[in-house]
Amino acid sequence: MPDVYLLTEGRAGEVAVPHLTLTFLDTGLALAKADGEPVWDSDWSGLEEMSTVERSVLPDGRAGVVIVVVEQGREHSHRFVLGTEDAASTEAAVRDRAAAHGLRSRSPRRAVSRLLMFVVVVAALGAMAALLLSATHVIRL
Repeated sequence: MPDVYLLTEGRAGEVAVPHLTLTFLDTGLALAKADGEPVWDSDWSGLEEMSTVERSVLPDGRAGVVIVVVEQGREHSHRFVLGTEDAASTEAAVRDRAAAHGLRSRSPRRAVSRLLMFVVVVAALGAMAALLLSATHVIRL
């Protein structure tokens, strides 16, 4: 997959390293620079997890999917943003690939329901209005 960004911690927080290609091989994963120079690789047997964790937006405005790859016996994980035209199908493809190789795969966190957010906002506004009206002695609580 071209248009891959490696997310890594830098001095100013999380940094996205651009112009990488992540290749799903029969034997494992390989990460290369734009010129084809290898950066990292791992056999499937050396991995324990490959999960989609959230959706993102690439710097050029296109959609992206953030995946986490965890190597066996290491606390450190690799986070990548994959450019995509269809985030749902990319997420499904990553989960299917993980399952095919016996890797653990978590589903991304679901967004909070808009209806729930609306109810919470209306309740908060109602409570604030009642408190303000009470403070100005318009109503008694």
